[in-house]
Amino acid sequence: MGVLCDVFIADEERALKYCFRGKCKCKNWVSCKCWDEYESTTYHHIDSHGVYDRDFAHLLSILRGKKRGISLMKEFKMIKQFSKQGPWIQTVPEDLPNLLAEQGKDELKCIAKEWSDRYTEVSAHPDEKSILSYLKLLQKLCKKSIRLNQKMYLWTSL
Repeated sequence: MGVLCDVFIADEERALKYCFRGKCKCKNWVSCKCWDEYESTTYHHIDSHGVYDRDFAHLLSILRGKKRGISLMKEFKMIKQFSKQGPWIQTVPEDLPNLLAEQGKDELKCIAKEWSDRYTEVSAHPDEKSILSYLKLLQKLCKKSIRLNQKMYLWTSL
């Protein structure tokens, strides 16, 4: 079983409820039935399986014109965590949606090439074409985030 990761947009109050269990005494969140789940399908989101906060930190460093991305991981603030194995929700730095939204087709291709070179999941390393397709989806979500005046978040679970 791998790591699950989604990128979604919402206001902060709703973001805290994304596929998340509220406070309860259940030991196993998978079987917990004592809360109202907000299904991911009711949010603007994309599945990001194989793309983690470290990869988003690399993307952010590319968009900012920096060489190192790992140091930017601290900017993806944890705002809710059920357990050490997840699920957890992190904020995406506010400039990432703006920076990605303004990129043209040629710039996206360059970003895909550079991001592919920094990609961390070596065992499932996608090719540039897959990364470019993902970037286009992410860019659409970024534009929607700006248009709807909503923040972007990562939801991750082991």
